Amino acid sequence: MLSRKHTNHRDMHWFMFSAGLMHSLCSDYIAMRLLVNVEPLTTAMTIVPKMLDVVEKSLKLHWAVRSQTTIALCEARATYGHNIEKLRTACAGYHAVFDEADVHAFTKDLNDPGGKLYQYLRYGTQETTAGFETNLEALLPVVDKIFAKSILLLPGGIRKVLVFSSPLKNLLTRSRFDQSQYPDQLLEILQRNNAHFADLSAYCHRLDDEHANLHKQLQPAKAK
Repeated sequence: MLSRKHTNHRDMHWFMFSAGLMHSLCSDYIAMRLLVNVEPLTTAMTIVPKMLDVVEKSLKLHWAVRSQTTIALCEARATYGHNIEKLRTACAGYHAVFDEADVHAFTKDLNDPGGKLYQYLRYGTQETTAGFETNLEALLPVVDKIFAKSILLLPGGIRKVLVFSSPLKNLLTRSRFDQSQYPDQLLEILQRNNAHFADLSAYCHRLDDEHANLHKQLQPAKAK
């Protein structure tokens, strides 16, 4: 028999939040890597906050999917805000990679809900922040790692759904749904000095292969 399973719309709030966040995250990541590789000096004050955006969204995505809270957006705002260190700690409860030294070193000063350092980077001033220092070459590998691990360490079924329709997969697999005007250049930029590119690319291509095989199995047998 065929029956309909009823569900509370709020029960899937975490998924709708995660789906929208995945799209925004991939766009931010591609834009950040583009700027880093094309014009890192004159756009450094844009790149660093964009790196923080990528890390914050990556960790929020991982937390939302793992926790499956029914009020994901409200809880993300009220409980974490821009406290990236608190997000990292929450994600470390799901996988030890988020507790590794390089990840912790990245987030340790991003440890308040209002994001004092984050606001300084965005606007150039903040009442209690005198300034900052950093090194883009040191930051980028950690951002690449957090982005990739936040996605690839998600539970299999949800990961597959979120990645399959993402701008990142469309670009990496040269999907007909990809809207990139310069895909070859973007692929080269994403791959350059990126220790996690191969894993991301392999997973995206594996999804395409699985989809193609399933589609083939569902096709009616040709008449002899």
